[in-house]
Amino acid sequence: MNAVCCFAVAPLASIACATALGLDADARAGLLLLGCVSGGQASNLCALLGGGDAALSVVLTTSTTLLGCVATPFLASRLLRSTIAVDGGAILSSTSSLVLAPLATGVLTAALFPRVAQRLRPFCAPAGIVSTSLLVAGGAAAAYGVSSWRAHVGVVAMPLVAAALALALSKISGLRGAAPRTVAIETLVKSPTLAAVLAREHLGAAAAAVPAAGMIWLAVVGAAVAAGWGRVPLPPE
Repeated sequence: MNAVCCFAVAPLASIACATALGLDADARAGLLLLGCVSGGQASNLCALLGGGDAALSVVLTTSTTLLGCVATPFLASRLLRSTIAVDGGAILSSTSSLVLAPLATGVLTAALFPRVAQRLRPFCAPAGIVSTSLLVAGGAAAAYGVSSWRAHVGVVAMPLVAAALALALSKISGLRGAAPRTVAIETLVKSPTLAAVLAREHLGAAAAAVPAAGMIWLAVVGAAVAAGWGRVPLPPE
């Protein structure tokens, strides 16, 4: 269900929002790419704060991150073809290098050199915070390239629409307890950093400005939804 919501519901929501707002080709491409990427790591914190299942959220983020190495290039090459020239093979190569290479490096280091991994472990969290701060700052700078208010509305509306549909579908499918809320948050909090990097490499700066704006907006929207949901008790299973 999470994979369906991440790679089917969210892309469809991005198409609907881009069409309803009448976005130009570059903004439409950026919003569509944002809808096609995997869930972001911030979803784990949002799930924890929003009354979801944090452990399940980690599993879902990991699964869509790995699946996204294939799903994102496939969806981008299909959905963006009518909007802007896209090289699906190049996106596949970039996605793999951005996702699989760091993940494989960490896993192999921990498996083959456990002592080195143990020494590096205390520095991982601070490095992650600094890296995230730099990425958000870069996203804030790149977001100035979004000249249309409609694109900003799309970046906010698309994840909200996708999350609402994900929540409804999760409940219809029979998921209970914290699971529907967790899937909805996973669908809401995409990985705008990955989308921005891919867009800058393959679609141009104008298209990349939209997911770059998403680095800011998704953090705000995700935090707001998590804060509000955290006050609402889970329905009985």
